[in-house]
Amino acid sequence: MATSMRAAVWEQPGEPLAIQERPVPELRSDDVLVEVRASGVCFTDLRILGGRPAGSDPFIAGHEPVGVIAALGEGVSNLELGDRVAVHPQFACGECSYCERGEDEACVLGISNFAGLSIDGGYAQYLRVPARRAVPLPNAISFEDAAPFCCAGLTVYAALRNGGIEAGQRVAVIGIGGLGHLAISIASALGAEVYAVTGSPDKIELALERGAVWAGDASAAATELGERGGAQILLNTANVLDPIVTLLPGMAKQGAIVLAASDGEVFPIPPSMFIGLQLRVIGSFFGSRDDLAEVLELVAVHDIRPQIETYALDQVNEVHTRLEANEVRFRAVLLPQS
Repeated sequence: MATSMRAAVWEQPGEPLAIQERPVPELRSDDVLVEVRASGVCFTDLRILGGRPAGSDPFIAGHEPVGVIAALGEGVSNLELGDRVAVHPQFACGECSYCERGEDEACVLGISNFAGLSIDGGYAQYLRVPARRAVPLPNAISFEDAAPFCCAGLTVYAALRNGGIEAGQRVAVIGIGGLGHLAISIASALGAEVYAVTGSPDKIELALERGAVWAGDASAAATELGERGGAQILLNTANVLDPIVTLLPGMAKQGAIVLAASDGEVFPIPPSMFIGLQLRVIGSFFGSRDDLAEVLELVAVHDIRPQIETYALDQVNEVHTRLEANEVRFRAVLLPQS
């Protein structure tokens, strides 16, 4: 068993991550050691690293890790060496009222115990994980394809579930990017009729290939949906809110607007419009451990795969530069063992 590992380490604000040799984490009784085979790169990583103040302790980012069990704590009996796992990076307490009812994404610990955001994460060859946060990874999914489902895929799956998705419903997905391209396929696999909303004509064909029944801009989508009875769910995966206003004429009464992403400071719809259409607005953060297990089974059965670019760990700063410039299409994945 190795005693050291390579990791991409944050040291100072504004500085590139440093590839370093670090000790392999020591396990507590209820921990497992995951040999990280792939770790997704998320725009949230850039925000977290960019927001850490000078003087903070060195830190390993990455909250979309998958791999195999390399070692077991003495108290672990539900996993075995060599098991393929995806990591639910929110290391929830398991004891608060939210955790007890299976809503561990709302754990009272918040992000204070979130791998890759507040504690060392998956930009490394090994990662210490509480055994209860390791989720079986179906053999049908490769490690590199599985990694983005630990955040991006999980986020949109949970958002659709929070919106009350049912087979046969019309679902409008705003934004065909890292989140949106997965939301289209997941909603389609759940039996919805998906309308992809994008201002980029070059993404229309992709949206249709991924399972949308229609794709186009917000104005055209509002007309199309209005003629078909309206969308029961509008899922926003973009960092803007203006398309929501444009799409209101295409919403069904008593529909749900689900926010899985947004940088907007003010919600742009007056209360009277909510009352008239009897709309619900739902903020959806991440997803639970059970949600992660469910979405992995769904993508295995329906052969859903992300569109990814893969990189060696040494290329982490190149990946971050491309992500910051919006050049990644649509998810980047590090392969720490290569």
